[in-house]
Amino acid sequence: MADKMGSRFIEAGLLTEAQVARVIELQGSDGIRFGEAAVRLGLLTEQNVQAVLSEQFNYATALEPSEYVDKSLDIALMPFGLEAESIRQIRAELSIRLSEQEKISLAIVSTTEGEGKSYLAASLALAFSQMGKRTLLIDADMRRPTQHKLFGLENKTGLSTMLAGRTAIAAGVAAKGFPHLRILNAGPTPPNPLEILLQPALSNLMRQLADDIDVFIVDTPAAQTSSDAQTISQQVGMCLLVARQHHSKLDDLRQTQAQMKTAGAQIIGTVYNEFAEPDSLDQLEGKGKKLWHRLRKWLSNPLHR
Repeated sequence: MADKMGSRFIEAGLLTEAQVARVIELQGSDGIRFGEAAVRLGLLTEQNVQAVLSEQFNYATALEPSEYVDKSLDIALMPFGLEAESIRQIRAELSIRLSEQEKISLAIVSTTEGEGKSYLAASLALAFSQMGKRTLLIDADMRRPTQHKLFGLENKTGLSTMLAGRTAIAAGVAAKGFPHLRILNAGPTPPNPLEILLQPALSNLMRQLADDIDVFIVDTPAAQTSSDAQTISQQVGMCLLVARQHHSKLDDLRQTQAQMKTAGAQIIGTVYNEFAEPDSLDQLEGKGKKLWHRLRKWLSNPLHR
């Protein structure tokens, strides 16, 4: 296995045969992985290692420094890390539960702002696209749109302009570096977001795009700030709730659950999310921009425990 790994790095022009021999020697003496040994010797960076692994497993990533993908999205930038694995576990659970569905359409809902809803929506969209699924991430939060920022896109047009009839219906724009992922931005904030979202506006749009899309992931406004999330979830059909440790209140979650059920949306589960806020603007601009979301548990019916 070490020889095979070494040959991949030689073919990529990242190591010489002599360097591979040094790596294998350290790997054998310390009982560590090839990539870890190469990084320890200073011959490769972690990004080099993950780039070759990504190519090996045909995994779409954005491992090179990029102005496009936000540094919080580990599923894109560190696809073999623990955080990315948590996202894949949620993806796997969703795939099992929705295996009888011809297409997956899922709204991501939280009770209040700051619970990691938009991060989870973006991460799941990336994860499904990495399976080869034609995925459309729709930012239906016209009050506080986020997805265009996470993917380095302009927000001059999008869902709001399509629903208002100002631009033609289209499956957004391609996400750079991810051939199976498209992003439909929220677009400019309209004066009446709830009115233009009323049924069947969003469901009609999704229906028109369904022939070219396998997975719809829809970001929503916080459920307690407006009725948008209820209206959106009704049209999408299914929703995934997001709760945050030391932030979400159980009564609020119960209220949001009741709202979604009243709207007729099926609640597929709840993700328990834990992350630390950055301490300063400097951290936001540098390495500390990572919010270190740790999706610790999948709770199928958390509100009755």
